[in-house]
Amino acid sequence: MQGRISRTQSPETTVHTYTAPEDGWMVNTHIIELPEEVMVVDAQYTLVYAQEVVDFVRTRGKPISRLCITHYHPDHLLGAAAFSAPIFALHEVAAKIAAVGDRVASEEHDKRGDIIPAHALRAEHFIEPGEQLIGGVRFWFSRLRHAETADALVIGLPDSNILITQDLIYNKVHAFVGERAFDSWISALSSYETLPYDRILPGHGLPGGKELFAGMRRYLTTAQNAYELSSEPAELRRRMIDAYPDFAGEVLLDHMMRFLFPRRESRSPH
Repeated sequence: MQGRISRTQSPETTVHTYTAPEDGWMVNTHIIELPEEVMVVDAQYTLVYAQEVVDFVRTRGKPISRLCITHYHPDHLLGAAAFSAPIFALHEVAAKIAAVGDRVASEEHDKRGDIIPAHALRAEHFIEPGEQLIGGVRFWFSRLRHAETADALVIGLPDSNILITQDLIYNKVHAFVGERAFDSWISALSSYETLPYDRILPGHGLPGGKELFAGMRRYLTTAQNAYELSSEPAELRRRMIDAYPDFAGEVLLDHMMRFLFPRRESRSPH
C-alpha cells in the first residue's frame, strides 16, 4: 500500500483514515466502520489510490453502504469510479458536481492520463443536514458555507466525539485557497471549534485534536498576508514554503495559482 492508514477508535465505532501520498495531494478518505456496513467519506483523486481504499475495505469483511462526497473538488471526487456503492452528497454539492464535474475530470485526465477518469460520477442520493441514525450509529451532517469552497459537508459522530471536517482543516499540508474566502473560512473554523468534538479528522494530513483549528487559522492568516504581498505566483509559492518548510502538498500551491492570478494563468474549475 502506497497510502497510509490511521485509526481513530471509540467504543461505538472505528474510523480508518487513508491518507494518499504526495502525488495524490495527501487527501484523506475516511472509512467509518459500522456494525454491519462501512460508510466511506470521499473518493480520492486517482483511481490507483481509490483502489487501495477499496482493497482495504475488503479486509474489514463488510459492504460499503454509501460513498459520501463532501465537495466537488477533484481530489475528493474523481476516484469514485473505483467504488461500487451509492453516492451521497448535499443537494448543493450534487448540483455542483452535475454542473462542472465532467469538466473537472477532463482537465485532470488530460494532465495525469488514465489514472484519472475522463468523466465524474454524479451523486444520486441526497444528504439532509441534521441528525440521522445509520447502522445503529448517530451521525450529524452539517452544511459548511464559504470556506475552502462555497458548499461542503462536515460529518460528526456525536457519541464518539469525532468530527470529520474534510477541507475545513488541513494538517501540515498546504491548503488550496484559490477561492480567497479567507475571512469566512476563519469564521467557520471558530464556529466549528466550539462544538463538543475533540477528535478531528481533516481533509488532508493526519488526524489530530482541537489544536488543528488554531493551526489552520494561523495558516490562513499567513496565506492571506502572503497573497496580498505577492505580485506573481512564484513569489507567493516561495513565501508559503518559507513560512511552512515542513509542510507537504506543494502540488496544491501550484494548482491554485491560476485561480489567485487569473490574468497570468488560464482559469478553469478546481
